[in-house]
Amino acid sequence: MSETPSRRTSSHRVALIIAVVGGLLLVCCLGLTWLAWSAGEPLNAYAVTNPFIGVGYLVPAVLIGWHRPRNALVLVLAVGAIGHLLAGIGLGGYIWGSAVGWPPWLVGTCLQLMGIAWKLGLGPPFALLLLLFPDGRLPSPRWWWLVWATLGALLIGVVGWYAAPDSYAVNTVIQLADLTVTVAAVVSLVQRYRGGTEQVRGQILWLVLAVLVILVLNIQRAFTGRGPELLLLSFVCIPVAITIAILRYQLLDIRLVVSRAVLYGTLIAIVLAGYVGLVALTAVLLPVDLSRWGPVASAIVVALALNPVRVGLQRVVTRAFYGRRAEPQAAAVLIGERLGDADDLTEVLETARGSLRFPALTIRDLAGDVVAETGTAPEVGSRELIPLTSRGEDLGSLEVSLRTGETRLHPKDAAAIAVLAGPLALLLRERALAEALRRSRAQVVQARESERSLLHRDLHDGLGPTLTNAAFRADAAANRLENDPAGAAALLSETRIGIREALGDVRRVVYGLRPLALEELGLLGAIEEQAARAGRLPVQVSADPALGSVGPAVELAAYRIVCEAITNAQRHSTGTEVGVWLTVEDSHLLVVVQDDGAPSEGWTPGVGLRSVLERAEELGGRAEIVAGDDGWRVSAWIPCEST
Repeated sequence: MSETPSRRTSSHRVALIIAVVGGLLLVCCLGLTWLAWSAGEPLNAYAVTNPFIGVGYLVPAVLIGWHRPRNALVLVLAVGAIGHLLAGIGLGGYIWGSAVGWPPWLVGTCLQLMGIAWKLGLGPPFALLLLLFPDGRLPSPRWWWLVWATLGALLIGVVGWYAAPDSYAVNTVIQLADLTVTVAAVVSLVQRYRGGTEQVRGQILWLVLAVLVILVLNIQRAFTGRGPELLLLSFVCIPVAITIAILRYQLLDIRLVVSRAVLYGTLIAIVLAGYVGLVALTAVLLPVDLSRWGPVASAIVVALALNPVRVGLQRVVTRAFYGRRAEPQAAAVLIGERLGDADDLTEVLETARGSLRFPALTIRDLAGDVVAETGTAPEVGSRELIPLTSRGEDLGSLEVSLRTGETRLHPKDAAAIAVLAGPLALLLRERALAEALRRSRAQVVQARESERSLLHRDLHDGLGPTLTNAAFRADAAANRLENDPAGAAALLSETRIGIREALGDVRRVVYGLRPLALEELGLLGAIEEQAARAGRLPVQVSADPALGSVGPAVELAAYRIVCEAITNAQRHSTGTEVGVWLTVEDSHLLVVVQDDGAPSEGWTPGVGLRSVLERAEELGGRAEIVAGDDGWRVSAWIPCEST
């Protein structure tokens, strides 16, 4: 539902308030910093990093607040921006106040403001960013404890800084509290990634990329505790990444960027660690006069091991980000293992999607209807259709939702999908055959019930009344036999006529179930008898001498098809004769009925000829009706073993 103008204005008002408040704090921060610099006081690096990081938090808060005002991250980012800007104001006031002779209590207040506000910037609220990212909601209600724990850690930090800012024990407790809530927030983010959609995973990868950049730029400070303070500016990458992830998460193929960053970052770390370790080892093992060759030997060993390590590491990274797309055979084996255990096509499709790390896979039939689907496709993303064929027959298509940032199917993905398309096509064919069998069984049941209903009607409406009438007449004749023999004889005569009519009805019903000519003369004889009384066009019947018994069902279907084709030719053909041929080819009874008449324009099969097609298909065969220069031809192929 779209927002009303009043609600949209209210939402924008929040972003404007954040922008105004942040702008005023930024002006105060820069003003105090300039006054301190004008007074001739040296400025430390934090006088630069505080306003810079504050702006780095403020701009994302305004942008997200303008476009996604209901996202709780807006409030957390705004608190971070205000915290950094207040820390800058406190530092600027402390430096300038010390230079111009402010009262000690005021200078101390500025210093306290800087420390407390710093906790609002990079302290526990940072854990809230990770916990609420990317939709501003908790992964699940059970994570509420972390929200309260984060607020508790923030309270500990503020009180500890105010009460004992120089206490080592207090600072240790504060750092442990911050570390605990941050690690817990990272765990929640990992859980969100594992259970998230492709969009959520793409958004989290933007955050991972920002963390990788920060780690690379601050790796020295992480290990030594020292390093250029200006490198703290890299922390702006976090709010920037959050903004891109929420507003433009498809800006790049983030999966490719992060996978390459992880690959080469890890490779560089392994190479450096390996080189340093080898140099240290050679320094211990080699004599002093040979120690100068240690770095050279270490460099050679590292160079020789570089490519194997890269290949193995790339395999691991590719498996983590793209599944088994580089191993299509392994993916096919995994699918094969699921074929016997899976209850339906969806389970097999889910295995394929999980193996290749696609957002969603969908199988559609030839009509475009969904047969099976798994995963959640991105709202905006590219898709590719892979045809599914078996024995040269098109069965449907596999719709592949591409990963975030991808515009076409990667060649390795295409190779893996090509390997998987075969088993999926077979499963689709099996499903189609099962559905066809189900429909066929339903049709058989329906036809059987229809025949029973017809038989019931014939017996009830025809034979039943006739026999009842005959029974009444016989009773009446018995009552009049002594007093009126002539009347009794007349009644018995009428009863005899009724019984003969009943016998005719019985023959008609039995003939409807199976023609008596088939029982008495066989298939060929019954067709010859039908041909002899066909009508105006003579009918010639030819049969394969090897034609034997083909089963009752096949005989009945062939007889009905021939009778219908002959009747149709007698009614509509402009020819002079009709020919019937019966032969057996490849375990199929081939029935051909052809006349030599000219085809008429605009002709369409009627009910009778459509029944020819249905009778052949009921037994697993096929039929066709063709009009050519040599006349009309009805052909049917019926499997003999389907009896």
